[in-house]
Amino acid sequence: MKNHFNNTRLGSYVFAMLLLLVFSCKDDKEPVPQGNLIFYTNYTPEKYDRIDVIIDGKVMGSISETAALRPECNAPGTASVVSLMLPVGTYAVSGKRYKGGEQVGNWKASSATVTVEECKRIRFVE
Repeated sequence: MKNHFNNTRLGSYVFAMLLLLVFSCKDDKEPVPQGNLIFYTNYTPEKYDRIDVIIDGKVMGSISETAALRPECNAPGTASVVSLMLPVGTYAVSGKRYKGGEQVGNWKASSATVTVEECKRIRFVE
C-alpha cells in the first residue's frame, strides 16, 4: 500500500511539473500598442543636403527633400518624410542638418510622446 501511495504521489508530481512546463512555454505576447511619429521640414533645399532624424540618440532616418505639404498620418516614408511606427511612450527627438557633408545645424533634443494609433508630426523649421 505504501509503494502504491508513493507511485501515485510521484505520478502527480510529474504531471504537475509537465503542466507547469507547458503553460510556462506558452507564447502570450500581446501586440505592443504603437503610434505614428512623422518628421518633415520646410527648409529650402539650398540650406541642406540631408537632415538626420535622431530618436533616443539613434539616427532613425534622413530627410533629403523639402515637404511641399504637411504629411498625412501614416504617410509612407519618402525623401521628404520620415515616418516611424513606434511603441507607445515618450522619446527624445532631435535632428542634425548637413550641407556638403558637414554639419551646419542641429535641433536640441526635445520630447515627443507617441500615443496609441495616433500620429504626431514634427516639422524641422528654419
